[in-house]
Amino acid sequence: MQDIQEKIHEYLSRLSDGIHFSGSVLASLNGKVVFQGDYGKSNFELSTDHTERTRFRIGSITKSFTAIAILQLTQKKLIQLDDPIIKYFPHQKGSGQITIHHLLTHSSGIVNYVDDPHLLDWFASPSTTIELINRFSDLPLAFEPGQQFSYSNSGYILLGALIECITGKSFGSYFQDFIFKPLDMMDTCIDHPATMINDRASGYQINDEGLLSNAPYIDMSNTHAAGAIISSIRDLYKWDQGIESNSLLSTKMKWKMLTPYLKAAEFSYGYGWIIQDTPYGRVVGHSGGVHGFSSIFLKYIDRQATVIVLSNIFQPVDTIGTAIAEIILNK
Repeated sequence: MQDIQEKIHEYLSRLSDGIHFSGSVLASLNGKVVFQGDYGKSNFELSTDHTERTRFRIGSITKSFTAIAILQLTQKKLIQLDDPIIKYFPHQKGSGQITIHHLLTHSSGIVNYVDDPHLLDWFASPSTTIELINRFSDLPLAFEPGQQFSYSNSGYILLGALIECITGKSFGSYFQDFIFKPLDMMDTCIDHPATMINDRASGYQINDEGLLSNAPYIDMSNTHAAGAIISSIRDLYKWDQGIESNSLLSTKMKWKMLTPYLKAAEFSYGYGWIIQDTPYGRVVGHSGGVHGFSSIFLKYIDRQATVIVLSNIFQPVDTIGTAIAEIILNK
């Protein structure tokens, strides 16, 4: 075990010394944490260190939470996965053919609203759910629903709006009541820029000169149920344990969530989870990227191993997560 910890620490120390990583990392094996470490700074200007409670924007890892919320409503028989969304969003183009299943699996054909060439004109200002939906609801579908995979944040905006429509709560309030609180995730919430949030990390990027700079400001209301969660390494391990113990979903529903559906180039997608076959068996997880932050959550279900990497520099961390997995799985 000490050898594993030393190897991971040496690897991450090299990266952080060269400003190739700043953040928190946790790895577990067979239900036990084998490594947890913090590198770089949560705020470089104030020279504030990361801790296990530093809160990072986790970007699209939020989609896994949104999917679980939808499946909880399915278990309660409040919705059905094959429901056409015309019941809830009659003004969405193609809504008579698009189902909740299509939204969950990125197979709806709805264009990705963040591909808007004018994105930066409005991304720094707050948006309501209706304003977000209006940005893509009238646009022609890219393909017939169910025919192919095409990653679309727009589908998860609609899923967040569906949670609000069915429950009468904001999607954030629903998450708080039925996901965060049951798992004692006290460091996790929806990130509102105006709200004072203790231990919130500042976000950075590498500029054209290869130097660290502050990331552009964005209003997180624009990421909605596709990417608005802020969380800590400690809380995401609680999330991992909650998935493992079936605390939020029945066993049957959990495996339905983790079933691969339409295949993309290098992976398949379940309900809110990327699914891949690796030399270490099947891995389920998700990556996240939002201005100033990058993250990866990897769960090797055949080997009972989990790797979580949260960074407050916008740069790929997928390879970091994979490298750490190789260290613990090749012990």
